[in-house]
Amino acid sequence: MPFAPAPVKRPVDQVRLSILDAIVSGQLRPGDRLPSELDQARGFRVSRTAVREALRSLAEMGLISTAQGRGGGSFVNRLETAPVERSLKEAMELLLHFDAINLAEVLEARLALEGECARLAALRRAGDELGAIGEILATARDDTLADDAWLELDIRFHRAVARSAGNRVLILPLAALHGVVQPRLNEAITPLLSRKRINAQHRAIYEAIGAGDTAAATSAVHRHLDHLARLYRRAGLL
Repeated sequence: MPFAPAPVKRPVDQVRLSILDAIVSGQLRPGDRLPSELDQARGFRVSRTAVREALRSLAEMGLISTAQGRGGGSFVNRLETAPVERSLKEAMELLLHFDAINLAEVLEARLALEGECARLAALRRAGDELGAIGEILATARDDTLADDAWLELDIRFHRAVARSAGNRVLILPLAALHGVVQPRLNEAITPLLSRKRINAQHRAIYEAIGAGDTAAATSAVHRHLDHLARLYRRAGLL
């Protein structure tokens, strides 16, 4: 194969990617303090402005945090999924706003991801997660709940099912999809919702997971989300 020149990294990218590699490899650990901007600029042979921009980018990703004043500086964060979920959610909302993706695609992706999460949950059946789902369902049966409180339980139910799959990679995009779809779209279809029917659909998912029936768990999720899609169409959202 013919050789091709490798692109030369911008100074900002050189700093950002080098620090990112050090974090991923474990060379830099949570709580470690990064060298000063001046020392980094000298070491990388770039301007302090480039270092500052790279650090700002890493902070926006949630990888580092910066403290001012005496004893301050830039420190490596303990890696958490929340900043990644938030970034994915914001990106999806932006794409939806500019019609780069559409709601039908979002719901299709949710169907695939939630179906797989339910299947894995039925395989693994973590006791703590099942107990949490059962408590949510029990609370949701209270007819005196206000709409916003009941919709919040709906969000908690779906996220608990996702967590019970025990796959953090699946949870990330699904949490972002939930953030886009819930509760905004569910509030739009509230007049069309039958709480009794939704609660029954949720319970079917829960019982299939508890029974370890992977096929039934997947089918129950598909029936539930297909029902919601029909309501979205009736509300003119699709």
